Amino acid sequence: MSRDVAEAEPDRSAIPVEPAVLGSLLDAPEPRAEAGVGLGVWRMETARFGDHELELGAGWLDEAERERASSYVRAELQRAYVLAHAAARLVVGATTDTPPEKVVWGRHACPGCGEPHGRPRAEGAPVEFSLSHTPGQVLIAVADVPVGVDVERHPDDPVALAGLLHPRETDEISAAAHGTLDGGRATVRFTRAWSRTEAYLKGIGIGLGRDPHLDYLGTDDAPGRTIGPWVVRDVAVPEGYGAAVAVLG
Repeated sequence: MSRDVAEAEPDRSAIPVEPAVLGSLLDAPEPRAEAGVGLGVWRMETARFGDHELELGAGWLDEAERERASSYVRAELQRAYVLAHAAARLVVGATTDTPPEKVVWGRHACPGCGEPHGRPRAEGAPVEFSLSHTPGQVLIAVADVPVGVDVERHPDDPVALAGLLHPRETDEISAAAHGTLDGGRATVRFTRAWSRTEAYLKGIGIGLGRDPHLDYLGTDDAPGRTIGPWVVRDVAVPEGYGAAVAVLG
């Protein structure tokens, strides 16, 4: 079942979520940044982290994470993976009063098939979390309810990728590229729509197992919207990136 624009109306009174900045793996993160559903969002700039913190964070990873990290051929991607997963351990551990190396990852049941490959979870922890990383940036969200987060770097050719999205979003991106739609460049519009869609799909726990064509989240600059029982808000990130967080309302 698709969800169209009538179910994803922008909430223009909303403002982007301003994440706390995680500046070190050596210190406990700042408290949660948002009230309401106990939502906290943290942002990490991977370029700020040196080799000593990379080595520290690598020591916290479990065997599965180490194997996944070593599967990356490019050193940049391997480094990003290690820092992202170490940061998630630090944030979730601080939230649950658990040392980062003692956090145990698991999976919720997939809402599509019931198998244990749905939304990630920290075993035995009374919180939900979500993690996303792209070259240069990491986002981590923790909440008292199901949550999904996504951060994306602007693509070189948004029109070529726009067909992955809802048909209305595809049309909006194409119109922006041809100068017939105001309110944001095609690259910005694509990243808005894709990060919102992926945050939502990660939140419901099915990820790209659900076709991104089905759900309209929009490419406009209204930073908040609802889709069914979910609230999706943009997250403030540096120029060149787009990000969103989805929370079960």
